[in-house]
Amino acid sequence: MGQLPIHRITQSRPFSSTGVDYAGPIYLKPTHRRAAAMKAYISIFVCFCTKAVHIELVSDLTTPAFIAALRRFVARRGRPAEIFSDNGKNFEGAKNHLAEVHRLLQQSCEHISTVCTNEGITWHMNPPRAPHFGGLWEAAVKIAKKHLYRQLGNTRLSFEDMSTVLTQIEAAMNSRPLVPMSEDPNDFACLTPAHFLIGTTMQTVAEIDVRNLPLNRLDHYQKMQQTYQQFWHHWRKEYLQEMQRCTTRRKPNNEFNVGRLVVVVDEFQHPVKWSLGRILSAHPGPDQLIRVVTLQTARGILKRPITKICLLPYDAPEMEAANNV
Repeated sequence: MGQLPIHRITQSRPFSSTGVDYAGPIYLKPTHRRAAAMKAYISIFVCFCTKAVHIELVSDLTTPAFIAALRRFVARRGRPAEIFSDNGKNFEGAKNHLAEVHRLLQQSCEHISTVCTNEGITWHMNPPRAPHFGGLWEAAVKIAKKHLYRQLGNTRLSFEDMSTVLTQIEAAMNSRPLVPMSEDPNDFACLTPAHFLIGTTMQTVAEIDVRNLPLNRLDHYQKMQQTYQQFWHHWRKEYLQEMQRCTTRRKPNNEFNVGRLVVVVDEFQHPVKWSLGRILSAHPGPDQLIRVVTLQTARGILKRPITKICLLPYDAPEMEAANNV
């Protein structure tokens, strides 16, 4: 594996360097009752520096539709200096909707490049047949697409309702914890992509949990909330599993240091809310392996197994110095 690109490690304004990709198609409720379901696509913009996500719903795979989505993105997030995308040849030989993405890129490259140049944006494309060069945005597309398909099933939302759900999903993905804000034992705050966008954590209005209620008992608004809550439930579980370290080790685990900020796994946590705590003490077993820790949280002191917490990254020298003090 090569080194990270310079754009990933250079401090810059959010979305100054951005990757963009398409997901879809998704099928929406037609305007007229007798019409066929409408096809639409999801355009996902990912910031290289902060990993923040911006999602746009696009009506079709045409150059004007992409330019309109790009202008909406610029109006809300500011004009990026550089945009990175897949190369059209990455989709050569693909079937179904990937062939449509291929045609969009092949037919519209020159036009889109001209528009970006006029706006002062440098547009980069990955080398042919190298989709792994865009792993950052490919991961975001995979997460959004997999869980959204899983929750929607045969449900058809209108264009407006789908835009609302995607905006809530965007807020959920931008609320994920990245690293601790400080090493203060009494500070339970963590840095999220939202801090770079709005200066604080994402907020949401408390809603009744409708995930397990049958559709015939829900009104129009509750059906949208059910889709969003189910997405949050599955995506958050997958994200926490990626953060968890392997606990079946053959050597003593020394990562559970006192003062480490962790995410507490809570299956009943409200969307966009993350339970955070700091390790007060570790409880090794007879074999000197740590399997249980005591946590200090905003709600009090908890004792949890290490399978129910996720360690946030930290600067090892600073933590060791703090422990020595």
